[in-house]
Amino acid sequence: MAAGLLSALLFASLSEGLAIGMLLTYLAPLPLMIAGLARGAATAGLAGAVATIAIAVLSGGAASLPFGLAVAVPAVIVARQALLWRTTPSGAVEWYPPGLVLGWLTGMAIVLILIGAALASGQGGTDLQPGGLQDWVSATVGRTLDLLTPTLDATQRQQVAEWWVPFFPALVGGSWLAMTLVNASLAQSVLVRTGHNRRPSPAYSREMDLPSWLGVVLVTAVAVGTMVEGDLGYLGRSIAVVTLFPFALSGLAAVHGWAAGRPNARMLLVAVYGVLFLVSAWALLLVAGLGLVRFVTRFRPTGDSGGGKEK
Repeated sequence: MAAGLLSALLFASLSEGLAIGMLLTYLAPLPLMIAGLARGAATAGLAGAVATIAIAVLSGGAASLPFGLAVAVPAVIVARQALLWRTTPSGAVEWYPPGLVLGWLTGMAIVLILIGAALASGQGGTDLQPGGLQDWVSATVGRTLDLLTPTLDATQRQQVAEWWVPFFPALVGGSWLAMTLVNASLAQSVLVRTGHNRRPSPAYSREMDLPSWLGVVLVTAVAVGTMVEGDLGYLGRSIAVVTLFPFALSGLAAVHGWAAGRPNARMLLVAVYGVLFLVSAWALLLVAGLGLVRFVTRFRPTGDSGGGKEK
């Protein structure tokens, strides 16, 4: 219950106008993640229910639905999947791979994008007609910029909107996915440091194999985004970008695996991240390309049957 109340207070801090409200809201999943990874999915669900009710009281019923979908449900999913384990024939304990947990969360990010598109279409009356959803997003982004950036002139706001609008659903979905992953990692780190973790921290460089269906989703989304006009094409492009996110993380895991054990490994990683920072938005494509290579090459025939991989 305490975890749920703390999560609700963190989430509500933005609406209360606190100066650090954005950061505190970003950490709203953390108490639920800690409770779930320490005591199981049922505890995460109970804490999430308490938090959702508290949000309804603090900020109104309208705020409880996005909190439940974006914060409480992911905490339950992470807790349930991350704590799955089995015993191998040799007697060792094999924990659910983090790459498959990432697959679950990516799937949920896609579902949230589709739910948001459906709600926006209903509100704006677009009904998935050509240009409808993107026009609604453009108008919404424009109003938001008018409110948050009054010092920018009309030309500057137009330039910002032109950068945001084409992939705005991907920006929202990717931000949510990053928030969830950061909080899950922080929760596991806190539990390990305090000695309350139920599973050991994963070796990400070796355990970031992604589920096969992500490749199917990526190819489908790219095809729809490039060949279909209107809102379906708009959504396809955003879903393709969000689906690239786990491949980018897989690529980064490969880089860490390559650097591990080498002389000056930390310097190598600093150099890699420095280059990625300099190329900015293109960094996603660079590391995602590496992740795609890793994804494709794992299907080459080997002596290992690949047991335990989720297809």
